[in-house]
Amino acid sequence: MAFPTNVNDQITDSVSQVNTKVLGDAPAIAMGNLFQATSQALSNAAHNATESQQQSNVTMQASTTQGVSTLLSVDTASAGEATRNIFAAAPPAPPSEPSEATAMERARQAALAAQEAAIQAATEQVDQAVRAALAPQEAAIRAAMEQADAAIAASAGYASED
Repeated sequence: MAFPTNVNDQITDSVSQVNTKVLGDAPAIAMGNLFQATSQALSNAAHNATESQQQSNVTMQASTTQGVSTLLSVDTASAGEATRNIFAAAPPAPPSEPSEATAMERARQAALAAQEAAIQAATEQVDQAVRAALAPQEAAIRAAMEQADAAIAASAGYASED
C-alpha cells in the first residue's frame, strides 16, 4: 500500500500495480515480437526459395528442350556438311577399283569429321544454355539467403557482419 495522499489509497495501489504489471510483461512481449519477426523472415526465405526453384525448373526445361532439339538436328547438319565435302573433293579420277575405294574412304572420313564437328558444336551450345539457365537461379538463391540472414539479424537486434 502507498503512503497516505490526497487520492484514495485503492486508486494509488491500482495504478502502481498496473505499472508493475506493464514492466513485468515487457520482456515477454519483446521476446514474442522477436519470435514473430524471425518466423516471418524464415517463412519469406522459404517462399523465395520455392519460387526460385519453380522458375529455375521452367528455365531448365526450356534449355533441355532446346538442347534436345539441337542434338536431334545434328544428323541433318552432318549429312549436309559431308555431302558438301564430298562434292568439293578433288576432280574425279578415272574409274578404277582402287580410286573408288579411296574416294569412298575420303567421303566416309569427311562425313565422320563433319558429324563430330556438329556434335561438338551442339554439345557446346547445350553446355552454354545450361550455364545460362542456372546462373539466375544461383543468384536468386544467394539473394534469398542474404535477405533471410539480414532479416534474422535485424529481428535479433544486431547488424550482419557483411
